[in-house]
Amino acid sequence: MVDKAHDPIIIGGGPAGLTAGLYASRAGVESVLVGKEIIGGQITRAELVENHPGFPQGISGFELTELMYQQATKYGLETITTEVTQIELKGGARSSTY
Repeated sequence: MVDKAHDPIIIGGGPAGLTAGLYASRAGVESVLVGKEIIGGQITRAELVENHPGFPQGISGFELTELMYQQATKYGLETITTEVTQIELKGGARSSTY
């Protein structure tokens, strides 16, 4: 269990969570992404993703999320693979237990 304050805490390691983590990290915001399973989420199981910008021939879901992960962590995004079981707001600050 980790009990540490972050702002923001991004819950969900799929493409949307990775994108949020990328933008927060690039802006210099200390953030953490918490994903229940493999970072990348369900899309990692897709053999071919044909509707993502920048890949006119398509790309596998695993490759896509691996590239997204590399880009987000390049800017310092912290990632934790575990299930979020509780979220508490303490005195206006965000705190989580995972």
